[in-house]
Amino acid sequence: MSLKSLFILLLSLFLFASSVEAKLLPRFSSPARSSGGGGGGSVVVSPKLRGDRRALNVYFGNLAKARSVSYILTYRGNDSDQGAMGSVDVASGSTNRELLFGTCSTSVCTYHQGISNMRLEVTIELTSGKKIVKRYKIKV
Repeated sequence: MSLKSLFILLLSLFLFASSVEAKLLPRFSSPARSSGGGGGGSVVVSPKLRGDRRALNVYFGNLAKARSVSYILTYRGNDSDQGAMGSVDVASGSTNRELLFGTCSTSVCTYHQGISNMRLEVTIELTSGKKIVKRYKIKV
């Protein structure tokens, strides 16, 4: 490669690299970041796998800013589509949900096997009327 070609290559990299800007979209921000409330905090959603990896614990916080909160968990397990859905009592201020990967009856639980493609979608309607959808891909 000639010196002239190298110079042109380095110059073009410098020019293009300095004009690149990356922004994190709000729906991909961390759970503790703003969910569209004003100052003073926002609705918090924090999903974490249970220690034995047989359930997803989801913390919902600062619900005073929300009019309603609902969630849908979907995943593939036992060679078929599985899931759970529900809503949260926003009057509680904060709450936890444990979403089990399986079924329980009379204190006997049967867990799904081969879990993959897990996704959690939380829909938040704020007191301002704004609707926010947060999506999480969960690695099991």
